[in-house]
Amino acid sequence: MAWNVNGAFPPQGSEDKIRKQLDYIKEEAESPDILMLNEVTTERRELFREQLEKYLGYLDVVDTLDWAAELRESDVPPHQDIGHSNGNLIAVHEDSAAEGLSRRQPTITEGQYEDAELKHWSTNFPEKILPAELELPNTTVGLWSVRTVPGSMYGEEKVKILENTYNRIRDAEYDAQILAGDLNSPKAELTDGTTVPWGFERESGLRERWIGAELDVLTGLAEEGIVDAFRDVHGYGNVSTEDVSFESKRFDHILASKSLSPENCHYDHGGLEYSDHAPIIAEFGF
Repeated sequence: MAWNVNGAFPPQGSEDKIRKQLDYIKEEAESPDILMLNEVTTERRELFREQLEKYLGYLDVVDTLDWAAELRESDVPPHQDIGHSNGNLIAVHEDSAAEGLSRRQPTITEGQYEDAELKHWSTNFPEKILPAELELPNTTVGLWSVRTVPGSMYGEEKVKILENTYNRIRDAEYDAQILAGDLNSPKAELTDGTTVPWGFERESGLRERWIGAELDVLTGLAEEGIVDAFRDVHGYGNVSTEDVSFESKRFDHILASKSLSPENCHYDHGGLEYSDHAPIIAEFGF
């Protein structure tokens, strides 16, 4: 399950809202095996981690909230103007077959750069990309919890997050991979399967790069065997379940290796009572 828990506003995080979200995860979502959260506020990091472990049974937890908190205190430009109030979190339930969850520590020297125009780590929002891995029986899975910043506010930073994500997933050496989170994209999807990115609205200069960054992640990862779980299950056209997660948009996604065999994927609009985003939940038959 992936869910944007709306922890950016207010940045301090309402304790009452967080407890209701945790109740929802346990009682209505029935504590999914793997939980991938966006916009977890840094001010409530200990509350989230403590309650996930003691109340919900998520014994393995990793996050990027320490990165966000450290950058928030920085007076080095441009971080003094960013805020860095929230980050991403991944947790694995004690009843899951998965084990050995660990957060990867990428560096700017990691990866293959000979044929790349950009480094794999070139964003001012590193806390928006949480790379991790875990072990399933006979399979190592790379996990990527990602939340892009709104393009209307940060422009090129959204593009950088998407580019970083695409390049690093493409070059990662895992048996299988899962990318999940609020990508703030696409603008629309047509019934024939066409994906319409926000980049078409941008002025020349950044326009082509923006379009490419959105489409690389949303559709280009299929060339790496990583599919959109929702569309893989439901297709396009007359979809039999709600296909929006934020207002009228499908911003929240789970993309996964085809080898994991997506069997079901849906947006649970019951979660909109506790956040401005609906969680997306997928089941795999690997």
